[in-house]
Amino acid sequence: MKIQKILIVGTIGVSALVLAACTKTAGQSTSNANQSPAAVGSTSPEAANTITYSDNGFSPNPINVKVGEAVTFKNASSSVVQVNSAPHPAHNLYPILNIGAINPGESKSITFTSAGTYKYHNHLNASQNGQIVVQ
Repeated sequence: MKIQKILIVGTIGVSALVLAACTKTAGQSTSNANQSPAAVGSTSPEAANTITYSDNGFSPNPINVKVGEAVTFKNASSSVVQVNSAPHPAHNLYPILNIGAINPGESKSITFTSAGTYKYHNHLNASQNGQIVVQ
């Protein structure tokens, strides 16, 4: 009986920590002067480099862009998508990609100022992921 209580309390404690980390990350702003890539507004017009989110995930995946080009995430699904950087649930490798929730029919854009491979996922369904290769 004592072991069951310890396991229950431990499970609740770990769950609270994971939830707190996810909540903190979801509330972060996309603009941060210390990031090498720069965020461009929260909502923008269509760009040539558009990643469309549907109920099946992100497309195209991967996408190749040049340094200085904007990438637009467009939500063409029937539900909210929450774009966050890898890895799940920490979201700490590519802070520029922590752009948060995008409602159905909306778009958000970011511009990369440094070359590299940037990985992201749908925080609400972490199996849906993708990457942006900036050259």
